[in-house]
Amino acid sequence: MNEDAATGMVPGEVRFVRDHLRHTFASLIDTDDVPHHIDDVRQMVFFSRALAAQAVVILTGCGPEEAAAAVTDGPGDYGIDAIAFSPSGSDIWFIQAKWSESGRAVLTESNALHLVSALRSLAEHRLDGANDRIHRLRNRIDEALSSPLCTVHLVAALAGDGRLAHQAEQRLARVGEEFGFRDRTPVRVHTLGLADFHTAARLRARPVPVNLTATLTHGWFSTDTPYQSYVANVAVDEPAAWYASHGDRLFAPQQRRSRADHRDRTESAAVEGLIAQPENFWYFNNGITVLCDSVGTEFFARRAQGQPVRLTLANARVVNGGQTLASIAHAMERDPATARDALVTLRVICVGGAPTDFTSRLAHTTADEHETDPLDKIATDPRQQAIREDFALSLNKQYVYRKGGTPPAPEVGCTVQEAALALACAHPDVSLAARAAGDPEYLFRAAPYGAYTRLFDRARAGEIWEAVLLHRQIRTALAEQAHTVSRPEGEVIEHGELLLSHLVFQALGPDTNEEWALPRAAESRAQAWEWTGICVGVLASAVARLYGPTLFLASVFADEHKCRELVDTALPELRRAAARWTAGRRGPTATRRPDSVALLVDHNRIPIGTRLLYRASTPAEERAIGEWLSEDPRRYLATWTNDRRHPLLWEADQQTYSPTGLVREIWRQAQWEDAPSATRGPVSWSVPGEGTLAEIADGLVPGAAPDDGRPSA
Repeated sequence: MNEDAATGMVPGEVRFVRDHLRHTFASLIDTDDVPHHIDDVRQMVFFSRALAAQAVVILTGCGPEEAAAAVTDGPGDYGIDAIAFSPSGSDIWFIQAKWSESGRAVLTESNALHLVSALRSLAEHRLDGANDRIHRLRNRIDEALSSPLCTVHLVAALAGDGRLAHQAEQRLARVGEEFGFRDRTPVRVHTLGLADFHTAARLRARPVPVNLTATLTHGWFSTDTPYQSYVANVAVDEPAAWYASHGDRLFAPQQRRSRADHRDRTESAAVEGLIAQPENFWYFNNGITVLCDSVGTEFFARRAQGQPVRLTLANARVVNGGQTLASIAHAMERDPATARDALVTLRVICVGGAPTDFTSRLAHTTADEHETDPLDKIATDPRQQAIREDFALSLNKQYVYRKGGTPPAPEVGCTVQEAALALACAHPDVSLAARAAGDPEYLFRAAPYGAYTRLFDRARAGEIWEAVLLHRQIRTALAEQAHTVSRPEGEVIEHGELLLSHLVFQALGPDTNEEWALPRAAESRAQAWEWTGICVGVLASAVARLYGPTLFLASVFADEHKCRELVDTALPELRRAAARWTAGRRGPTATRRPDSVALLVDHNRIPIGTRLLYRASTPAEERAIGEWLSEDPRRYLATWTNDRRHPLLWEADQQTYSPTGLVREIWRQAQWEDAPSATRGPVSWSVPGEGTLAEIADGLVPGAAPDDGRPSA
């Protein structure tokens, strides 16, 4: 590059940005892949990569070293110049940078197609030609995409006016639908132009002050001494707009580090709670605390405390409530009509004239805002202690539920974490497995924020242990079969372990024998290998049929809506396979008596047309659905049909069910959100004057072990 080009012919704004990039990244950007004797090309490559790194600095707030490490440009970059992640790990940026000495860089349709092609290669895991930098980031990409709070950002970093060609903009706008992100993972398209890079260069890596406006309506109060401060309850839409505009730049450094350490687990719980019960959101969090250097006030009417006012906060930074703020923003993104009804407490403290040590202590003290780990909470739950005692007394096994406890050897027992995953996969509601794939702690949070009550409220040691044993068999089968299947099936195994486990449980469970976990536990485990292989093939076919080959499976298998679609597509084929399997079996293998329905049908014990009565089996069930049942007396009644699979005709809808299936249908229609995963229908349905179905069946096999939920010998 000649001297004239380096000075007189280069616009001043470009020259200023170029000098900043050289000063900041000269020792950090690798250009060894470019021939040394071609100086002009080498310079162009350096500035393009440095521009991508500077975009990472602007978008994530990280330092130059971390930004340079995010650069992927070079041979095998697949059209992606940098890949960056937010401190919390849930946001991911795919960046394409274009340098121009004349300041006229644009992103063309061809450039956009390169980016889309790169995403397609990542989605299909066709990375044979990818460079080492992309390979190293693959797991982080999958981890981010499986987050329930993930947002995908497509970024054009341009040494120009920041314009996208119209065709390029249209092409990028379709990415969400094409790659399976729609309805769950927002996809945003951003451009950074020369003006953005010039501003960053001018500020020379100094944090860009964030100025906010906060609207206080009625009921707020303030103090002037020793430091000016305001406290108010505000609608969540304005704080959500702060986060949408500024992202993690809103947070003080302590908050950024804390959010990175805790990732998004508490945010996920808060999002679900806010959407489920916006009117209660205020009661379950401590609000948001903002420090600022000065406060400007603009009253809408009378200038008096408690009257509507707009505050202008200079150099604002959030020091407490960062997760609350991010949760609000994500909830507004997902369901703005519902979320905007929520309120949050806002505390504003003006520290412009405060001693430095006061501000520092305030920031450090309030940064420790994190909720108790869910595992710490369940350690005090009497249900867990009861399960541990049940394991010891009935099974002679160990059950470890306290965080930090030594996990038992596999043959000796299990942990609560292993139990929760197994119960989630065994549960007929696939959303539990889907949610656990993106947020494992969902299984340990109480309703409405999680599934803990549904999983453990009525679970017994025998049921838990058999679920754990079968889940282990499935995981072992998946690990061994992963090396022998086709590439699409291998990707389903890699990302869909929990959904596959759910399908295997369903194949071996209620649709073939509703009490599978009790008399047929050992047989089910023996069948796990073959059923796992069947489910892998069926699920891979369902994925291809519903979504095609181009999508990020990590995102799909953490999306409960898509998982429901996949299960609805896969189960009919699995039911047909189950029927073929049952027809081909030879002789009983169970060591306990046959299940209740089979005994009753085979012995013609209950006359066709006999009325049965439903009774809640626990006080919690009575409280949850008693009123709903009483609204229509037909909901209590069913008629015996003597059919082996669906012996009960429900009076309420004239449809046939298995006893367990009808209990679950009643719970579903009654909208019992905390319904447990474990239920035994034969003990809930009774023939007046004779007893429950389970009791009547026990009388048909004198001396046989009762149907008590314990594992077979």
